[in-house]
Amino acid sequence: MSSLRAMKEINKLKNKHMSIVKALPKDLLVEIVAKVASRSMTDLCKVKLSCKEFLDASEDGHVYQHALMDNFALVPLSWFREEKETSFLRRCRESGNLEILYREGMVQYFSTLMVNLGLENLKKAALEGHHEAKYVYSMILMANCEDEDGRKLGFDLFAELKNSMGVSIANCRKRVKCFIQSMWIRNRVIVSNQQSSLCCSNTCQSIGTENMKKYSAWLANEVDSDGVLCKHCDGNYELRLFCNVFCV
Repeated sequence: MSSLRAMKEINKLKNKHMSIVKALPKDLLVEIVAKVASRSMTDLCKVKLSCKEFLDASEDGHVYQHALMDNFALVPLSWFREEKETSFLRRCRESGNLEILYREGMVQYFSTLMVNLGLENLKKAALEGHHEAKYVYSMILMANCEDEDGRKLGFDLFAELKNSMGVSIANCRKRVKCFIQSMWIRNRVIVSNQQSSLCCSNTCQSIGTENMKKYSAWLANEVDSDGVLCKHCDGNYELRLFCNVFCV
């Protein structure tokens, strides 16, 4: 008898929960599911199975736009992908998922020689706030832009990224390095303007024997600079680290 009463109480709670969910506006349901999707694909599947309202909300483009890509290969092989995975990734791409845009841009620029399209995708992802895309795009501009305005934009983007709250340049570099090393590289980044410098700071401490020793030690250990470099020398230092990735 007590177990029957307990089951009734559980059913009441379930019904109460379902009533609350049904009462929520659609845009709030979508926002909730999108937040779940941005953190865990496993939890997204559980949410979709929990009720019809969440299942319907999960089909909104906003959810696909923010879906986490950690469960998918950086460079997917189309012949190993199932139809469900292909369909899901297609929806993410169509919905403007920045991680998909970044990954496609990386493969296009560095591996499949679709350089212009790859650069455009990296640029779009970078300007919309994807950290690794902004890192790579800024490095490419600093390394390969012939005009001063283009190079300056690269330095500005890198400085903006470095000063962003919660962003570690070392972690960005590490993730980009892992990505690059997972591809067949056919287009390496080579600094085409090594002799030119945008540094015009009178207080920059990157000059001098002692600081050059420190600079060399940083390069050897791949650590972030400690703030003694000006914006442009700091960018040049990071560019050296980035180019070293292609020397493996």
